Amino acid sequence: MDSAKRKQRRARKFRKMTPFLIIVSLFILAAAVYLCLTMLFNVDRIVIEGNTIYDERELIDTSGIKKGENLFEVDTAYAENKLYSVFNYVEEVEVKRSFPNAVTITIVEAEPFSVIEEADGYTLVSAGGKVLERGLEEVPYGMLSVRGLSTITNTEDDIKRMELMQRIINTMRELDMYGYNFLDLSDTLEIVMIYDNRVKVVIGNELELEYKLQFADKVITEDLSKTGFQLVDASVPGEVMTKEMTISPWDSLGRVSGTGYSDEDEE
Repeated sequence: MDSAKRKQRRARKFRKMTPFLIIVSLFILAAAVYLCLTMLFNVDRIVIEGNTIYDERELIDTSGIKKGENLFEVDTAYAENKLYSVFNYVEEVEVKRSFPNAVTITIVEAEPFSVIEEADGYTLVSAGGKVLERGLEEVPYGMLSVRGLSTITNTEDDIKRMELMQRIINTMRELDMYGYNFLDLSDTLEIVMIYDNRVKVVIGNELELEYKLQFADKVITEDLSKTGFQLVDASVPGEVMTKEMTISPWDSLGRVSGTGYSDEDEE
């Protein structure tokens, strides 16, 4: 019986101690968290990867990340948005915490792919459609020139055509379509391209666009004469019609540059 009483007394004593033990445990946990947030995991290295264009110090300053800042307090989303918006040639950016004390900023640089004809000159854009430079006086050598949309007015119509341009550009990259000088999106029911300054390529509307581009490019690179002005009409999916032209494809266009509207819109 004495043993049973002792067990009961110990149980009652333990129950009385339980709230105290919980409080102590919570205090220890809070102290550990506080220690981590204030004394451990502080940034002492900021690593930049993928950058060949900008000064690293300028990138770090713009990101808002500072040495000595606690790693948990680094606002990665803010840093990514800031870097993307401030630096034109940053196409993609990822900011990651690298424990225990580093931040890694990984940059994918924008690749210039085309220029858009606008009222103030040519606007250089990346393959992802990001504006890189404005007011160029001429088309850089080997660059695709695009007509029929504006990055200045940026209307709903312009946005749709920008998306269409990116779709065409991505398809061209996937199919290794090179040598194209011009893309006309003034009338999205009659998309026109120029190859090698001498071949006018009629794509028509967006229906089966990728298939028509692939078919037309195959005919141009494998079957078409390497000299003289030519017309390639791929506006009907699965069919390509070719014939010689007596004038340059450029002379046959007859469209106003940089309007951003089709003939249909103007009516």
